Amino acid sequence: MVNLANVTTDILSKVTTTEMTTSHKMTAGEYEKIFFRIKLWKICHGYIMFILIVLGVVANILAFIILSRKSVRRTTIAVYLRALSLADTFVLITAFFRYNTYKLFLTEAQDTYTVLHYSAYLNTYVEPFHWIALGVSSFVTLTLSIERFLAIRYPLTIKRSCTPFLVRVCITGIVAIVVILTSPNFFSFRVQEFHITNTSSIYVRVMTKLGRDTLYPCSYHIYVIPLLWYILPWIILTSLNLLLYLQVRRSARIRVGLPNIPNPNRNLSILILLIVIIYMVCNFPISIMVFYKLVNHMSENGMCIKETTTLTSTTSKEFDIINAITEILNILNSCLNIVVYCMVGTKFRRQLRDFLFCTLCKPVNKVSPQRVFTTGRESNTVVESTGSS
Repeated sequence: MVNLANVTTDILSKVTTTEMTTSHKMTAGEYEKIFFRIKLWKICHGYIMFILIVLGVVANILAFIILSRKSVRRTTIAVYLRALSLADTFVLITAFFRYNTYKLFLTEAQDTYTVLHYSAYLNTYVEPFHWIALGVSSFVTLTLSIERFLAIRYPLTIKRSCTPFLVRVCITGIVAIVVILTSPNFFSFRVQEFHITNTSSIYVRVMTKLGRDTLYPCSYHIYVIPLLWYILPWIILTSLNLLLYLQVRRSARIRVGLPNIPNPNRNLSILILLIVIIYMVCNFPISIMVFYKLVNHMSENGMCIKETTTLTSTTSKEFDIINAITEILNILNSCLNIVVYCMVGTKFRRQLRDFLFCTLCKPVNKVSPQRVFTTGRESNTVVESTGSS
């Protein structure tokens, strides 16, 4: 999936970005580490990531279709979950390019050509969309948890004030904030062409004057993503999850002795709890990782921090393995929500089963219309089928 062309581009990118003037001759140990990373990335970012992306995209599309059906689409929770499904779908699609999973389907020659001509464009213009989708997914999960806690704590107030329109406004605000925070990255880098010979050239991502002067890409990856995308939502969700769990337990104790009537609000709270728990479990390792980078400012050779480990970085093998696992878990979080819907949502399971087996598409036996004749007294009513002779 990755070959030595990556090394050439990576080194050249460092040179053009940081304007280094000293040459560095790679040792045998550094070459050995590069081949280890190639093998690790092929397994983690190739085979495992591809399976997760395919299954996750299909699952999120199915969830969006079911949650868009007339019987459920008007609820506020359905609006949140549809937005979450869309955000997770974009996370998975952009991850296909950000983690170079698409290179599984390329030959070595095609891989080399892609690295030298298209990778710079993907890194410059696709990766920011990946961070936007991740940010929207995190904040929608956080807002969903807050709304559910308030719905249990102040049910009458939330029932009157929280409408699907207000939820759409909140989601639009979330998208706008995330886009505003991420958009400077589109203008901090540009793709520059370097002519190797008269007939061949390569394309490298270099930092623009705006990026060098403001250092926004560094601040974005050192502070914005770790704090706002992972650490802060994880801390708030932990607190809300505990409070929501206590409220559910309290509600269960109050209903002791009452008739055995299903409590839809309790099931809905359990569904939100499970979604948040999955988010917390899958993002806990990456939260620790980004916090570690935040504290240690994982900069290499004084250059601007990168969001991924490069082939020529100085990190250890153990760090590379842990980093790959955290990235897989981060992507796994965008695949598992439909499992929660099926576990807890009886109505969702029924709708999904009808959709998959085309129950609603099957022809229904039509009952022939009937003509009713009366003899003047209601007790003497004759029903005649229009199809009878």
